[in-house]
Amino acid sequence: MPNNSLARHAQTLTLGILLLVGILGLDGNKAMAAQGVRQSPAPSTVYGGAPMLPAGAVTVTPYASLRSANDLDDYDTADIGSIADPLEPWNRFWFHFNDIFYLYIARPAYDAWVFITPHQVRGGLKNFFSNLLFPVRFVNNILQFRFMEAGVEFGRFVINTTSSLGLADVAKGHKTIVPVDPTGEDFGQTMGRWGIGQGFYLVWPIIGPSSARDTIGRVGDLFTDPLFYLKPWELGAGVGGGLRFNALGDVLPLYEDLNSVALDPYLAMREAYVNFRKSQVIR
Repeated sequence: MPNNSLARHAQTLTLGILLLVGILGLDGNKAMAAQGVRQSPAPSTVYGGAPMLPAGAVTVTPYASLRSANDLDDYDTADIGSIADPLEPWNRFWFHFNDIFYLYIARPAYDAWVFITPHQVRGGLKNFFSNLLFPVRFVNNILQFRFMEAGVEFGRFVINTTSSLGLADVAKGHKTIVPVDPTGEDFGQTMGRWGIGQGFYLVWPIIGPSSARDTIGRVGDLFTDPLFYLKPWELGAGVGGGLRFNALGDVLPLYEDLNSVALDPYLAMREAYVNFRKSQVIR
């Protein structure tokens, strides 16, 4: 009898240990996330065996510069984000559409525009467009309770508008009380600072990579975009499209670099976009 009782206690203890191990195993990923342990980006759901860059091979800084990591030993130090991609067939279709558009239509058209237009004109239009979008940056700084940054944006807008109608970035060389990201703030970033996640990944025609959160953010930004109120709407769309076309010089080199360094450009673009938006939200 004592031996039977001892055996039962041993079995009970063994089951308890196995149950504890199982619980810890189920919560392992959560524990890793809580400790800051990086996990790999979500793989492709369409091409399960598709080649992809090692984690961290492509990162994008808030100032839209591309960095390619050549030293594999450095990958473990990279901060990699991931995002759900349930609409990958849709996203890949529009990714390839945008690939053709940007590389074979927009690039030759922009090269022709650069050839016939002096850089002073192109620079002036770029500054004018940035100055015109001041309300988007100003309102989103307010919504994020970044009042000092909102003040800097307002001061830059007043200086540039009164001195050159926004055609020159006169305030660029002025020292500010707080550093302000030249790319500014948008409603997608604002929702990110409010704690709203990116949701799932989306690729839109012409617009390019986005997410559920940033798609809603783009709609929200329309209400602070002065061109949205320009009538007729065809005029506003035409002016906005022209000014964005003039600014393609900031987009095309990055797009071409991502396509050239990646074995699967779609996955590289997705990773770069997620990291870029994350860096904008947390800075």
